[in-house]
Amino acid sequence: MDTTIDRREFVRIGACAGAATALALAVGCSSAGTAKSDESEVETPSFKYGEETGMSKRVLVGYATRTGSTTGVAEAIGRTLGERGYAVDVKPFRDKPSPGGYDAVVVGSAINGGAWLPEAIGWVESNSSVLRDVPTAAYCVHSMNGGADEKQTRKRTAYLDKVRDAVTLAAEGFFLGKGPAADDSSLIARWAFKAFGGTAEGDARDWDKIKAWAEGLEL
Repeated sequence: MDTTIDRREFVRIGACAGAATALALAVGCSSAGTAKSDESEVETPSFKYGEETGMSKRVLVGYATRTGSTTGVAEAIGRTLGERGYAVDVKPFRDKPSPGGYDAVVVGSAINGGAWLPEAIGWVESNSSVLRDVPTAAYCVHSMNGGADEKQTRKRTAYLDKVRDAVTLAAEGFFLGKGPAADDSSLIARWAFKAFGGTAEGDARDWDKIKAWAEGLEL
């Protein structure tokens, strides 16, 4: 069997290998050099928004984060809902909050490996019987597949497949988080990140988009 390859094929293989290595470096650089790359050391605070009265609806905003950026998104959603008159508790899934007693639930997670973090999907699955009886919305915080083309839209939508299997969603939100920035990664690493679907450069959280989504939730 002839195993020789021509120069063009050699260059193609080398380019693919280099891009894959650069992509790994790009993804790693977004959290490298800081204790926050270790999920166990990332702070996951709780927040309260709005005034609880006999007339106000109670809403739980749950979240899971890997490096901390999803915490800010959950906080922004909770603050906006509080401004709308809801009594809101923002809590991390690692604290295993009970959805009982809430009139609506908003659940979200950072995306890693094309899926929600295990603690987030585990919480939804274990509480699915309760979530089916109240309006439940879900959001994702991701650095890949934020484009409007068909391929990236399909991949982005698939982030919530396991959530949809567990509960019917009243609304879905997809928000860019943080990606490799010029001051913490090389040019080739950022190029490879974009070549493989990366769309977040540095802190790409769009606070206006997040607020608008929370303002439009029908809970």
